[in-house]
Amino acid sequence: MNILINATNLVLGGGLQVADALCRELKNLDSEHRFFVVLSKELNTTKEAIKDYFNVKTYTYNIQNSIKTLLFGRDEYLDNLVEKENIDFVLTIFGPSRWNPKVKHLSGFAMSQLIMKDSPFFTTCSLKNKLYWKYIFTLSRKIFFKRSTKLFWSENSYISNQVKLLFKGAKCYTVTNYYNSVFDNPSLWKEKTLPEFNGLTLLCISSYYPFKNLEIAIEVSKYLKEKYTGFNFRFVFTCKRENFPNVEGMEESIVFLDRVDISECPSLYYQSDFVFMPSFMECFTAVYPESFKMRKPLLTSNLPFAKGLCGDAAEYFSPTDAKDIAEKIYSLYNNPERQQELIEKGEKQLLNYNNTPQRLRKLIKIMEEN
Repeated sequence: MNILINATNLVLGGGLQVADALCRELKNLDSEHRFFVVLSKELNTTKEAIKDYFNVKTYTYNIQNSIKTLLFGRDEYLDNLVEKENIDFVLTIFGPSRWNPKVKHLSGFAMSQLIMKDSPFFTTCSLKNKLYWKYIFTLSRKIFFKRSTKLFWSENSYISNQVKLLFKGAKCYTVTNYYNSVFDNPSLWKEKTLPEFNGLTLLCISSYYPFKNLEIAIEVSKYLKEKYTGFNFRFVFTCKRENFPNVEGMEESIVFLDRVDISECPSLYYQSDFVFMPSFMECFTAVYPESFKMRKPLLTSNLPFAKGLCGDAAEYFSPTDAKDIAEKIYSLYNNPERQQELIEKGEKQLLNYNNTPQRLRKLIKIMEEN
């Protein structure tokens, strides 16, 4: 088959890492398929890495919002590419693509907002935001998904079952995520040096989205400073400071790096002590397997999606309760035995995920069978 891998709509977040990992693995695929990989400009590092693969042809293109695309699902550049290269199947890393391919189409699904209607996110956001996320956002994305494909894959079996309920008659396969292959290749790592600090560093590698609940770190920091005056700590976020309200005077305890490249992530884990992920909802986050791979204790939300993905390999907290989060951090900091226990359980938890070669082969098999 001639397979078009569509990553034209990926500009932020974990989708970039998934696209990068899958594309880098193409050289190890023993098949007769040919791949035409269309990457957003945010994936230029990926394009450079795979440009000489014998079975791959690469392009750079960011899909644009236009009347044709939004209303009718047409994109001249992608439509012409399908015709020019005799494409048989399109694999969209994560949808909705906004583009409706005129050939068979397998789309990744990672929009937990459409599935997790009982998430605490909807009880904590403003009425305006609740109306947007629950209705405007949900309706538009459902339309984009529904018109473009009936064949999906997700990274969580719970999500796969919900997708089948959301889109009647659709198929949805489960192919779990993993850490990026860069983590297994130190020669590809790039140094990202954190400011010098004598204390506990909690790392949160995440783009900013309201449902990520990252701002809870402000209240957690205030609680820790007031109750444990001798406790030195800092949260390190890979997003912009302007996303956070009211952080004036908190520069030592909340550090912002802006977006980092995938190749810089291993060095950030090495310079950190704990991994912090307070999200209200996820289909999957690569932060979990990355923290297990890098042998860092993980603290995350005590919600079903997290427990299903992490098992007993994480320290759980209530994502809406700053006091609970703070106490869990302080308790874990003072319990080296518990830290080591989480590290060991994390290494075992990795065995429950599909690694990158397994993931790519599963996706190819889905296309071959459909």
